[in-house]
Amino acid sequence: MKMFKTLEFVEVRPGHFQAKQQFGQYQLSVVLLPGKTTYEIALFDDDMFVQLPGIHPDYYNEYSDDVIPGLLPDDVDLLMLKLYSMCAYA
Repeated sequence: MKMFKTLEFVEVRPGHFQAKQQFGQYQLSVVLLPGKTTYEIALFDDDMFVQLPGIHPDYYNEYSDDVIPGLLPDDVDLLMLKLYSMCAYA
């Protein structure tokens, strides 16, 4: 299942592209910044940043960034599949 290909990127500022996808109560934001070749993601619940175990690599650390940078399309695809699975069976 290639979920990344279902994302519809919109240019929100010159060279700055964003796609959003809803997974249950969570909204996934995928961003491609100007001059970058990798993506970054963030998750939201009611317009507030959230972190989820199994999604955020440093979830159990005292400080963990809400944004996950440096992702390839396959990485985003894997995280989308995890979110889909988490929300489908919740």
